[in-house]
Amino acid sequence: MSDQPHIQFFEFKARKFCAWFELVTDSGDYDGIRAAHVVSGLIASAAKLMRIRIAGTPQTAVTEPSPSNRRIPTAGNFPVKCRSDWAEICRHREKTGGLPGCLAEIDREILQGLEILDEGRPYDAISHWQLGYVHNWGELAICSLMMMHSDLAESARS
Repeated sequence: MSDQPHIQFFEFKARKFCAWFELVTDSGDYDGIRAAHVVSGLIASAAKLMRIRIAGTPQTAVTEPSPSNRRIPTAGNFPVKCRSDWAEICRHREKTGGLPGCLAEIDREILQGLEILDEGRPYDAISHWQLGYVHNWGELAICSLMMMHSDLAESARS
């Protein structure tokens, strides 16, 4: 079975997440329901991406992508701050600054993989995303989703 559909599905979800995040940081238009939908789609597509076995695939050396003209938003200019207690479960809370910082870190990791993919190195991009998912952005995405769900529940009670 070809890995191509899984790669294309994840690329679609990754680009959708990055476009949404850029829109939110530029316009300040944050919708919690839309945010939860975009992040859960990214997590679901990552599950399919993790099934791809890349061992033995000829690859060029995986290098850090060169700095680009893409702006990586900081947590300070994100329009919403997480109010929930779920923020405590994220072990990166102090480093990232809660929900906005978690989302900015996920965006940074996804953008790096997209740059590698745009260079024509799909299996290097998959390696980058798989390792990043296991070591960093997967946990951040799940924590972010839990924080968003908690905020949505809190706003529904008000």
